[in-house]
Parts: sequence; C-alpha cells; structure tokens
Amino acid sequence: MQIVYHIGAHCTDQDALHASLVKNKAALVQNQVALPHPRKYRNVIRENLQAMAKGARPDMSGEELLADILGDSDAERVILTNANFICVPNRIFEGGDFYALVVEKLQAFGTLFQGHDIELSLCMRDPGTFIPAAYGKSHGRSFQRFMAGAAPTVVQWSGLIHRMRTVLPNAQITAWCNEDTPFIWPKILRHLIKIDAEEPVKAGYDLIGSLLTEIGTQKMQNYFKANPPNSEKERQRVLAAFLEHYANPAAVEEEITLPGWTDDLLNRLSDLYDEDVNAIISRGDVEVIEPAL
Repeated sequence: MQIVYHIGAHCTDQDALHASLVKNKAALVQNQVALPHPRKYRNVIRENLQAMAKGARPDMSGEELLADILGDSDAERVILTNANFICVPNRIFEGGDFYALVVEKLQAFGTLFQGHDIELSLCMRDPGTFIPAAYGKSHGRSFQRFMAGAAPTVVQWSGLIHRMRTVLPNAQITAWCNEDTPFIWPKILRHLIKIDAEEPVKAGYDLIGSLLTEIGTQKMQNYFKANPPNSEKERQRVLAAFLEHYANPAAVEEEITLPGWTDDLLNRLSDLYDEDVNAIISRGDVEVIEPAL
C-alpha cells in the first residue's frame, strides 16, 4: 500500500487540498486511490501515535488501522491530510525549535505502517507570513509564549525536511511553496493522484479562484473556455495576469502587526526563505513542485 501523508504545514493549503481532490472522484477510482474523509483517520492515527510516543502499545496495528480506514476499498494508494500531524499550532516552536516534534511523530508513523511505501508531502511558506498566520491559530497566548524563545529565523524548511529524511530515509518527500500554489495546483493534484500531466484534472483553478474577485473569477473561466492554453507555462502566465488585475484585496493583502517586526525583518526573512527553498531543491532527494514561469 502506498500511504501518502500531507502533513501541512499549518496555514497553507491543508483543507483546500482535500476539497479539490474530492472533485476528482473518477480519477481517484480509476487509479485505485482512496481519499477517506478526515474524520475517518485523523483522530485515530493521532491517538495511536501518541500512545506509541509514550511507549505504550497502540490500540490498533497499522494493518487494522488501514483496514478500518479503507473499508471494502480495493485501493492501492491512500491519501491522508492533517496539518496537525506534527503538532497543534501552539507547539510549533516548542522548546525554541521549529516543529521539534516531527522526529517522534514520524518515527511512530514509520513503525505503525512498517512495510508500506510512505510518501510525505509538505507545503512551505515564507516565515514572514507563516509565523503571524500560525500565531493567529494559537488561541490567545502571548506572542512571546508562542515563539518559546525562538527567533523568526528558526523557521528553516530545509532543516525540517532534513529531519524528515533522517527519520524515514526511504520515504518519498514532495514539497512546494504556498506562494506558488495558485499556479501549480493542477500539478499538485496530479502528483498526489499519480496521473500524467496530459490527463485532465478537475478543480485546478480552485486556489486562484479563491484569490480573485467574483468578476475576475468569471472572466478567467470565460477566457480559458475560449482560449485553452497551449502549455503549462502559458496557463500560468495568464493566471498571473488575472491575479494582477483582479486580485481580491481581502484575500491577498496581509497586514503584519507583530511586536518588533519591521519591513527590514520581513525582507530578510523573505531572502532567507528563497535561499532555504533553493537548498531543498539542490538536495536531489526531494521532489519540489515549481511553477513553469
């Protein structure tokens, strides 16, 4: 069984990914890919992993868990999503580190599903917007307590992926940038379903549509109906043009109001993020889905 786990990160494309995959039911069935409802597995997997982290025996074996999740499905591949797989937002910087709990969670996950092909996918985000968004999910605690003594520069996706690779050396790891998702959404869906680039995919414009005004979305849909793109590069260029002219300010403009944060800091974090992503691309053992622009 191929077990694909999209583990976040927080405040990226988590629930939208499942919603768009649902719209591709025919492709999922045809390719023997199961997409269980999150209620079917999120709590039970978390409970079993927590038990294992404490040295206790899980309530269910991995085989029993898969049988319960899949039911009578004959799928050979299953897609699971959970932004809280590593931890809840309050614990992102626990101990002053970035997602420190990823090691114990993946160790337990690998043990629970030993013998199966594990694939992990991760959506990364510029620390300058990731930290404020994640803090917004921290349920009222102070910013100082949320950061647990960590500096904003501790957000290094390359370090996180290095730990993921160390714990699960044989797992396939795929990553992409949150800033690119409106343009590469069809590529992400095809990758997860395991279908070729030539095959049609539904919901490919869901992400870009969420960033446009209602008029912009309608104009975009009409344009593509009348002018099917000849290439992925052309499609993405058209999307960029519509986003430039019809962006919904409420969806794309982010006001950063954290204590002590300045434009200089945001620019520095953005530069470090670019370097970080390039370091991940240069690894060679991580598939990074990038735009064609």
